[in-house]
Amino acid sequence: MATSIGNDSAIWSWSDANKRQQLNIVDNYTLHLLSDYLIIQPMVRDTKEYLVIDRTSEEIQILSSLPNVDEAVRRSIHGIIGVINLISGPNLIVITSKQRMGDINGHAIYKVQTTDIIPYARNMSHLNENQKKYNTKYLSMIELVLRTEAFYFSYSYDITHTFQRLQHPSQEFYSTPFIERADQRFVWNRYLLSPFSANRTAAQFALPLIHGFVALHTLNINGRSLSYGLISRRSTQRAGTRLFIRGIDDDGRVANYVETEQILQLNDIACSHVQIRGSVPCYWTQLPDLRYKPKVTVLPSNNHLIAFRQHFEEQEHYYGKIFLISLTNHHGAEGKLNAKYRELHEESQNKKNKFEDFDFHKECAGMRYDRLTILLARIIADLDDYSYFAISKTGILQGQQHGVFRTNCIDCLDRTNVVQSLIAKRILEEQLQRNNVIQYRETIDSYKQLSSIFKNVWADNADVISLQYAGTGALKTDYTRTGQRSAMGLLKDGYNSCVRYVLNNFYDGFRQDGIDLFLGNYRVSSDEGRTPESCPISKELSKKFLALPITMFLAFSMCIINLLIPAASFREQMTYVLFWGAATISTLAITIFWGQELVDAPKLYSKVKRD
Repeated sequence: MATSIGNDSAIWSWSDANKRQQLNIVDNYTLHLLSDYLIIQPMVRDTKEYLVIDRTSEEIQILSSLPNVDEAVRRSIHGIIGVINLISGPNLIVITSKQRMGDINGHAIYKVQTTDIIPYARNMSHLNENQKKYNTKYLSMIELVLRTEAFYFSYSYDITHTFQRLQHPSQEFYSTPFIERADQRFVWNRYLLSPFSANRTAAQFALPLIHGFVALHTLNINGRSLSYGLISRRSTQRAGTRLFIRGIDDDGRVANYVETEQILQLNDIACSHVQIRGSVPCYWTQLPDLRYKPKVTVLPSNNHLIAFRQHFEEQEHYYGKIFLISLTNHHGAEGKLNAKYRELHEESQNKKNKFEDFDFHKECAGMRYDRLTILLARIIADLDDYSYFAISKTGILQGQQHGVFRTNCIDCLDRTNVVQSLIAKRILEEQLQRNNVIQYRETIDSYKQLSSIFKNVWADNADVISLQYAGTGALKTDYTRTGQRSAMGLLKDGYNSCVRYVLNNFYDGFRQDGIDLFLGNYRVSSDEGRTPESCPISKELSKKFLALPITMFLAFSMCIINLLIPAASFREQMTYVLFWGAATISTLAITIFWGQELVDAPKLYSKVKRD
């Protein structure tokens, strides 16, 4: 039954919402750089609030008039990301260019394109040579995170919340600065903005960022104008890279946790449907060790069930009922992990939640992705029961989402995205049918433009989330984009798998350190680097371990050379080949044995559990 919740829906623009005032963020500033101060001037008429940062005392204050800036260097900026403390001292991070992704009913959503990092210190003369070197390395970590696809924000719409969470708030909610009312799980620059959020007046300059994916499109179907969008919000609470951050922590937070909201807006109604993904919620690791598939290890811990229950208590608080879909293999190491997942679900005795095992690789072997209809048939009754959120422009609540589907595979990337797009398609078709945009029993496949947008949005979502966690685009996106698997798609998957191997083994330690630094999990001391031992990033890979891969490469090269160049006799040639072949295999075995010593491991704080 439709019920009225009044004329105060946060989805619609404030001109439709009792003309209440909302505390928005200014969208353009001039940054004045002086020798003693950094002054940020909002570019709005009659502004009486100027943010001033003392470069020596580091004090942040709001002045009612603009100080003398005649000798200042001026830059146009589009927002403040925050302040990061490195060995050299604090550094202000600002947005220097942005891209408009689209609108949610008049509220513009932007993507960060370029940024600038401005040190408070005028020079580095107070640092020794080691400190300068380590400071530069820390700076490059932050720059790497900022370059990673993709950060999003809005000056007038709270992008950290779903449509449903934005209902029923008080007037105080909207008069509160964005950084205070945001869903803190998804604010990636929360730590960086702490110097501003500590000052209630300065907090209005604080611009929350989400990390994930946003796509917004407008189109016309059967004479009806509609907006279709997707927002994926990556959690900050157990953030990291693919092989270093797995499973759950003691607070019940899981790796690669992403909330994805599908949005449909018509002229008179707005709908949203939310899904979540996250790592298998128990203590397990898969640390890189130069093997193509490192060993999956379920850690011997008595706290699996405690952490498991904590995780789902939090999920139920936000979403209601939870339907768990596990897409991991039922054999091998994945099978053991999946069995632990089912065991914990049964031991938790939570009757609100349901569990569905679907061995994706077995069921869809031979590129039989049409067999995903088997999974859909198993969950469709609950999908209809959980429903979706819908509200009219006049504030009439048409429906609410009562539960959420939580999908995972081993990485929560490729298989997970395929199944989530399947669920999203079913929901979107139901919404369009119910609002008479398409006919009953019609599918979006009947509409070329809509079908193309839907498929490409979900494939792009897969690629971006995968890039952020694993370092490459997703696998299996040819199915999401076209509805079928192809030989070219398999070749692309093979390429991405090889690139993932290199990144996960030789680059992700540095990337993990950057994430921990950006989120404030590790905080740099100004005393670091006075001696090399006092700085954790001073530790370098021992050069003696490099002898192993070099020797293996030389032995393999000699083996190939002796295969191609004939010797005096066949017997002599085979002797050389066997000798260098044995040398190659031996050094390969030793290299794998010492694999974890050769891997680029994180050096700063990270939530990595080891055996």
